[in-house]
Amino acid sequence: MRKQLAIISILTIASQLAAFLKLWFTARIFGVGPEMDGYSLSIILPTMVAGVAAGVLQTGLFPVRAKLNVAGNHAEVSAFERSVLLGMAGLGGVVSLVLVLGSPFVLDELAASAPASVRTSLAFAFPFAATLVMLNFIGDSCGYLLAMRNRFAIAAAAPVANGLLGASLLAAWPEGGLLNLIGGTVLGLALQVSICLWGLKSTGFAFFDELPSWEKTKQLWWEMLSLGGWILPGVVFSNLVVSLPPLWATKYGEGAVSAFGYAYRLHSSALQLLVIASSTVILARFSDLVAQNDVAAVRRILVKAGLASAVIGVFGVFMVWALGAVSLEWLFGGRFDAAAAARVSSHWLLLTLGLPFAMVGNVFAKLWQAQKRPQLISIMAGMSLSALMFFYWATKYSFQELSLPASISVSAFLVAMVGVCFLNVKNNNYFKI
Repeated sequence: MRKQLAIISILTIASQLAAFLKLWFTARIFGVGPEMDGYSLSIILPTMVAGVAAGVLQTGLFPVRAKLNVAGNHAEVSAFERSVLLGMAGLGGVVSLVLVLGSPFVLDELAASAPASVRTSLAFAFPFAATLVMLNFIGDSCGYLLAMRNRFAIAAAAPVANGLLGASLLAAWPEGGLLNLIGGTVLGLALQVSICLWGLKSTGFAFFDELPSWEKTKQLWWEMLSLGGWILPGVVFSNLVVSLPPLWATKYGEGAVSAFGYAYRLHSSALQLLVIASSTVILARFSDLVAQNDVAAVRRILVKAGLASAVIGVFGVFMVWALGAVSLEWLFGGRFDAAAAARVSSHWLLLTLGLPFAMVGNVFAKLWQAQKRPQLISIMAGMSLSALMFFYWATKYSFQELSLPASISVSAFLVAMVGVCFLNVKNNNYFKI
């Protein structure tokens, strides 16, 4: 178990480094401007749709598949898995096609307040970006099926190839501009999915074989979707928290979307390295302690997590404040000049203020999962979205584009405080901390 976690952690770091390499070329070539704005807007809706579907599928797929596996009928398990993979591929293809056909309407909704130059870039990139829905549907399904076969490393390593391909294309053909950037994104994800498909095939998985009967398929899919429906509100709310700020940024002129996007990319990478890589260990530990009703041990973990988050938060804020703009200009260069570095650094600093609270919120989410109370995750996600929208509405004119990162940090703070309140509820088997 520890060896697997170590391998996954190393591959997670490697994938972040590969993604950063692509970001490095992207920043040098495009800087902060309308092309990068259009690209960032083009991937918002496909990413959100894929994120919601992945959350629902993950929640429902594992228990249904486990129940079939316990019954001992390997052929039935394989048929169900095939129905999931082929069904998600077909559904993803339909959604991608609908987005392409409906692109005129979608573009008006995504960039209603954007400058003409941003709308032009968005109109060019969006049809390519729409294919990301189908690729993500297939890739997420493969990743879950690989996890069920204890082939976590394959799914964890595939994003490394994705980032390296995108970076290589930008390095080899910088004159390709927006076509190269969006094309590299699609091709990189296609390579990632291909690696997962190859990995799944290497386990003996048969892609084209018998499927469950139609009645059995409806029964299993309904059970899977019913289980996933419990977490659907939380998944939707969480994806909206990520998707809305870039859309709001369009009203602040050229470069606002990409400035926020760069900063959020840096912020989310730090959060993933600090929390997500260890989330499996945290969840496993909480699950054991919840089963043992060891309140004292849970309290100690939460206190340690809070102290560690505070120390990391203070250090992170100081480093971004002191070195953010200088380091970004020095690191990226090219079209990413001093003005772009200062603009991105301002967003990054405000996002970093909320980093410790986001870390604590993720730890709370693992506790709720261990307690088998996904409704608490949905409640916290709903509160996060409500706080984000209210604070942005209250500050969008006074803070201008900086209201976006400020709203995210305030939202993270309020969610963490609500999480503390949930710990103190005496009923419903909550821990009294």
